[in-house]
Amino acid sequence: MMVLMSPDIEEPKEEAEKVEEVVRSLGGEIVKTEMLGKKRLAYEVQKKNEGNYALFTFNLEPEQTFELKRVLGLRPNIWRHMLILLDE
Repeated sequence: MMVLMSPDIEEPKEEAEKVEEVVRSLGGEIVKTEMLGKKRLAYEVQKKNEGNYALFTFNLEPEQTFELKRVLGLRPNIWRHMLILLDE
């Protein structure tokens, strides 16, 4: 899952840890978390030209993805997220 976070966050790693907690609370298992850092955006999001990117690899039951999307949508520092199913 790719996550775009606000560039105004002082510690993006802390926000990433909160995302990991959400995945674990839904019964998921975190395989890998990669902080990609601050990148320039192709277009403005909430009047900002940059954002912090993080890439999460985890195992989660498909039924839980709807709840994950709902919870991430409620977090003010997470602007966008994209879930991708990886082949095993």
